[in-house]
Amino acid sequence: MDLNILSLPPEILAKIFSNIPWNKLINVKLAARDFNYVTKKYHKLMWKPSLFGIFLSNSYNHDDDIDRIIISYSFIKADVDPLEDVSNVKTIILPSSEPNQLHSFLQNFNDIYFLDKMGISFGRHTDVMGIFIDYLHSDFGAYDMYVSAMNCEKDLGTTLSFLQKIKKVENLELDLDFPHLNVPNDFIIPVRNSLESIVIREGEDTAFVNSRMIKYFVGNNSDLRKFKLSLSSLATYRMVIETIVKEELSRSRNNCLHKHISLGLDIPSREAPLELLFYFYSDEFPYNHTNMMLEEYFLYGGNLECPACGRIDSIEIFGDAFE
Repeated sequence: MDLNILSLPPEILAKIFSNIPWNKLINVKLAARDFNYVTKKYHKLMWKPSLFGIFLSNSYNHDDDIDRIIISYSFIKADVDPLEDVSNVKTIILPSSEPNQLHSFLQNFNDIYFLDKMGISFGRHTDVMGIFIDYLHSDFGAYDMYVSAMNCEKDLGTTLSFLQKIKKVENLELDLDFPHLNVPNDFIIPVRNSLESIVIREGEDTAFVNSRMIKYFVGNNSDLRKFKLSLSSLATYRMVIETIVKEELSRSRNNCLHKHISLGLDIPSREAPLELLFYFYSDEFPYNHTNMMLEEYFLYGGNLECPACGRIDSIEIFGDAFE
């Protein structure tokens, strides 16, 4: 059945036309009343500002027993170079008991396709993430992203759903505290062709990181070179390091894509666990140890020459990564 687009209600036409450049809207015939409605609505949508950066967090005041959502943000105007017209950072405070106010705030801006910086930090009311998700474009990305969450079990699914919306980000930092909660052991964050550095902090008794997640990060982000890790157990450290090394060297052998990687670990460099040191200096670890000048937090340095092209893969591992 053919659809006569001009028979649609004016509010739908305005939404459709808002995605078409004004100078390309030709040969459109509307009644004067409908035309006026559509053009006013179109211009209103066209001139919504776009968020440049945003940080959402919550704050609890014991004096008045009120939980608040704090939003710090900056924005750019439509069709303007963001480096020339970025607003100063502004802050608004909303009561957490009225989530519709967050909807009203976000509706003042265009759909969120890309942000320069984005941060979310919630120890309570992580359901706010669920509201924010609705305003992220399906191909949403950011240069720098920070996510911190401490969840009770009923909110865990909301946090994981938010993380699965992350597909393009250069620098990702995660600070997650899910003690004794069951994060699926095949959970991944689907970032592809963008990631350059990653920071992961697991809280005590938190099992968030898994081998499939690390394999996905490394296998789908050829520019990923820097890792900073604070993990909940020695076994997790070893699993993550083994997975990173295996995936990096597998790609190097197949495509001669060689590079230097840096791993910072949240373990004391002067009292590093012997089990981990024995692993680094054993035959199991595929790199050849190099006699590098020892830095204060240095644990291991090594390289490996490619038999096909002669280029070098190298690795540096440091302790006290969060000092």
